[in-house]
Amino acid sequence: MKSIRLVVLFVFFISVKSFSQDFSRVTSGIDLGLGYQDKVWVPSVTYHQELSLSNFPWFRIGWGVRGWGYYAGRTDMLPKTSALNADTLKFGKISTNGASFLLGANVRLWKFDIGANTDLFGIAFGLKRSALYAGGGLSGKGGDHYNSYLKSGPATLNALPLFMDKQNGQSEAYVRFWITDRIGVKVAFVHGRVTYASPEKLINRQTRYSTTYGVPYVALAFPLYN
Repeated sequence: MKSIRLVVLFVFFISVKSFSQDFSRVTSGIDLGLGYQDKVWVPSVTYHQELSLSNFPWFRIGWGVRGWGYYAGRTDMLPKTSALNADTLKFGKISTNGASFLLGANVRLWKFDIGANTDLFGIAFGLKRSALYAGGGLSGKGGDHYNSYLKSGPATLNALPLFMDKQNGQSEAYVRFWITDRIGVKVAFVHGRVTYASPEKLINRQTRYSTTYGVPYVALAFPLYN
């Protein structure tokens, strides 16, 4: 997780410095693929658009829209990392879908695009699931829900999931190889966070519980115009 944060921060630092340059070319495309690891399925489709710089045509900054899903079996979700308790929402399975606006950058080396992107803000939705509320047995408001099942669903509104707890969204570092002018293959590592909201305020007035994941990802890439 720290590694992908550093990659994304470096990319965005270069992007900010590049806004003082003149833009010369616009490209766009669609990536359609799937991430998988240990019975966790992470499909997504991403529309991306990039601007290259007149002085540095090999470097491009861009933005896009990502539609994603997260489907897994048994999952334990924890409250904010700063919370001083061991409370957990234990799900038998979860299914979450979302759409988000992303920012990214890449460099073009021959037929390769090497870059990274991250979600800035988005929405998430999905079926509500029954979760067992387990924990350290702390007393206080919300403690009466220990060892009971709570119907919980994905947290709807989300922002900066790479840097903030209790958010839904994704970031990725990738390499895209263009086989021809019409099709390419993208290989990436996707880091994400899935967050569910409980219907009741639990210990420390917590309502959002989350888990993180990292999966290898493969996609087909299609340019829209060049």
